Amino acid sequence: MLPEAAIHNLQEVQSFDQHWLFYLCSIFGSIVGALAGASASSRVRMDLFGVIACGTIASLGGGTVRDMLLTGLTRPDGSPVTVFWVNPSDVVFLYCAVGASLFVFIVTRFIAPPVGTIRVADAFAMAFFTLLGVAKAHCIGCPGLVSICMGVCTGVAGGVLRDVLTGNVPYVFRPGELYATASFAGCVLFELLMALGCSYSLSFILGVAMVFVVRMVAVHHNWKLPSYRPLFDTVGRHPLDEEETK
Repeated sequence: MLPEAAIHNLQEVQSFDQHWLFYLCSIFGSIVGALAGASASSRVRMDLFGVIACGTIASLGGGTVRDMLLTGLTRPDGSPVTVFWVNPSDVVFLYCAVGASLFVFIVTRFIAPPVGTIRVADAFAMAFFTLLGVAKAHCIGCPGLVSICMGVCTGVAGGVLRDVLTGNVPYVFRPGELYATASFAGCVLFELLMALGCSYSLSFILGVAMVFVVRMVAVHHNWKLPSYRPLFDTVGRHPLDEEETK
């Protein structure tokens, strides 16, 4: 038989997607994600529909992709995994995303967003969405590596869709940008803390803090990952290499 502490931890894991902290972070992440998406679209002068669509997709896109990948699995209570915001009990996330996007559209007509608003809001959203993703996957029994992948997917997919819609190169694909790496670090910390027997809530909070801090420090200090040299870049190449490209 499992020790009492282990049984309690298992129950906490299996019911964490119903925990008030999980729900509150889901609401907050949806609002902040929509603010980041709508702010980005307002800078390229989209109309009302474009701002709301971009903000909503940025807010709900990561979780939608995650749930589509997890389709076919079941929660601990036996219910199937479905796209979260289409459920009648979770439609509040759609309302939050649309409302926050509309708020940005109205406010930015009179007040320009401060410089750096999108990066900060995006870092907040990515931090919460990342941990929501890894926590949900962990909750339904996915292996650690799969849970990490689901966390990173949830954290960055919404930002990728937002940047594509606004005609920008997504942060995650910009050379050397420490973006998905921050998401990955938070997921790994979460899994390590869970393996060490830490409470689910504490692991979740510390994971969120890790993603946000790594992302913001990387932006502030311009930390970058190594990048490959372009295949046909002739700067500093050997003459024999140049002959091969002719």
